[in-house]
Amino acid sequence: MFGLLAAFQHSAEMRESKDEMLIGEIVRAMARQGYPSIQFRAGDDRQYVRFKTVTDPVLHTVTTVLDRKTGSGALSSAILGSKATLKITAEIQNRVADPDDLIAMYKTDFANIFKMPMIGGIKLNHELNSVFATTTKVIEIDRFVNKGDDGVAKLIELLSGTIGELKAKLEPFKR
Repeated sequence: MFGLLAAFQHSAEMRESKDEMLIGEIVRAMARQGYPSIQFRAGDDRQYVRFKTVTDPVLHTVTTVLDRKTGSGALSSAILGSKATLKITAEIQNRVADPDDLIAMYKTDFANIFKMPMIGGIKLNHELNSVFATTTKVIEIDRFVNKGDDGVAKLIELLSGTIGELKAKLEPFKR
């Protein structure tokens, strides 16, 4: 009887901690690409990790925010799966603010006022010496967690592809 109860409790804990396991896999995947983690913030179902892009000539940092939406309970996990939103933000920094850059910045900011990016769309934002590109993807946590090397390969493919898209949007702004 106690063994059955312990097994049930263990499976519930494993189900509830899938997002934490995925964050660990993201940190490992980013480290393999040469991006060490420099900042962590965690809440109940939301984890924020910032990475320094040491070897990248364009990017300064990459930030990931994993926000779990479903799958923390047995019933929701069985019906809906373990869904989460993965928000990835890439940042470039320009040390000098050129007047022409400021004009381009205002044009982009005015365009952003009337633009609501859909899931998967890329939004650009300026903050004086930094330019940010952000995208949000809805992912299935179970595709990446407890899948061994196959899950890690899929995660690296997702992260590197998304960061590549963001980098392509930011390259024209790099000085």
